[in-house]
Formats: sequence, structure tokens, C-alpha cells
Amino acid sequence: MVLHYLYDPLCGWCYAAESMIEAASRNAPGKYAIKLHAGGLFSRTHLPDAKRSYIRVADARIGELTGQVFGEAYLNGLLSEPNTIYDSAMPIRGILAAEAVKPGNDLPMLKALQRAHYRSGLRIVELPTIVQVAETIGLDAVTFTAAFERVGEAELTRHLGNTHRMMQEIGAHGYPTFVVQTGKHFEVLPHDRFYGDAEGFAERLSSIFSPRDTTPDPTQETTQAAPRGFGRCTGDSCEL
Repeated sequence: MVLHYLYDPLCGWCYAAESMIEAASRNAPGKYAIKLHAGGLFSRTHLPDAKRSYIRVADARIGELTGQVFGEAYLNGLLSEPNTIYDSAMPIRGILAAEAVKPGNDLPMLKALQRAHYRSGLRIVELPTIVQVAETIGLDAVTFTAAFERVGEAELTRHLGNTHRMMQEIGAHGYPTFVVQTGKHFEVLPHDRFYGDAEGFAERLSSIFSPRDTTPDPTQETTQAAPRGFGRCTGDSCEL
């Protein structure tokens, strides 16, 4: 049994979901595995004023819903500067490299990168910053840098392609998306109401993955995977 987490490191709503995925991770041992699937929301681009204003409004809402902190260096630095580069590929390579160095480090690396971006206003699209972040979760800089270099364009393209194929198959259009897999059956797990209620999210997962009772609970919601090429976005997410 698997909880698939479809995310992007530069997606504000994935930052909002930090406590949810952490609660799910604490609850996972002996019950289900967690697999991360990065999406590639931004491809080395600058954001126009209107987009940055939209993000600022969304960030304020995220803070109200979840208590997540957005630092001054981010709000009045990265987000305010029109020349800031947004490039999902670099931090995604960092997350894949961290996992390659030590399995289980993908979630800690994602968390550390997002906090570096949203709290400290660091440029996580630059390799020296990514290496510094890797060191904060206990990885050796030289070993990590070598692993990062091995995550080349081909591996990154393969990873992103696999994520996009999964999104097509389940009808997902944005991040974050949580997908529950039991055997060969996949279902999207609606998560909007759990922003600010991480333990409720973990309890919902426990009820889904519980081996004691496989009878569906009519009071709980899941979304059946949609046919390829058809889907809908619900709730708050970073859309493709």
C-alpha cells in the first residue's frame, strides 16, 4: 500500500501541505510506503508582476490556514524582485540526489529546500545554495554534489515524465495531489479540508490503509481515478 505525493518544490500549496505529509510520514511505518513524484512547475523563468501579486495573495491565505511562515527575505526579496529566477528542475535534482545518497532523505530535503526559499529567501535554483541546504540535513557536501551531478537531464526528464503520466491517468492537474494505492487500484485523496489539520489527515490515511476493516466508510471522501485525459481540479493547488 502506497501514498503517492505529487508535488513541486516551488509550489506554495505544497509548502502549505508540509505538516500533512510529515504527519503521514510519522504514521506510515508498518502501514504504507510514501513515494514522492515531482512535477516541474517552473522552467527557468521570471514571473510577471501580476503573477507575483497573485502568489503574494495565495501565500497570505496559506499563512492564515496553516500557520506556515513566509519570511521577510522572501516577501520583500525573492518575491518582490522581478529578476528572480524560478526553476523547479534544480531543487528537484537536489531532492533526487539526497534520496540517492541516503534513502529516506527526499522528504527532509524537500522540507529544508522549501523553508530555505519561503522563510530565508534563499535562491534554491542555485547549486551552492542547494548544497548548503543538503548539509543542514546531515549530508556531506562532496558526496551530495557528486550525486547531484549524476542526476542529469535524462534522469530528470524520466522522473518528470513518470509524474506527468500518473497525473494524466488519475485526472490530476495541479500540486499537491495525494494518491492512495492499494494493490493496482489508485484513488485521489481530497486534502483541502486538512490544511491546518495534519493529524486529521494522518487519521484519514489510517482509516484507508487499516488492514482490520476494508469496508468503505460512506462518511469519508475519495475521488476515483479519472480516465486518461479527463480530470478536474478541486480545492487549492498550484495548477499546471
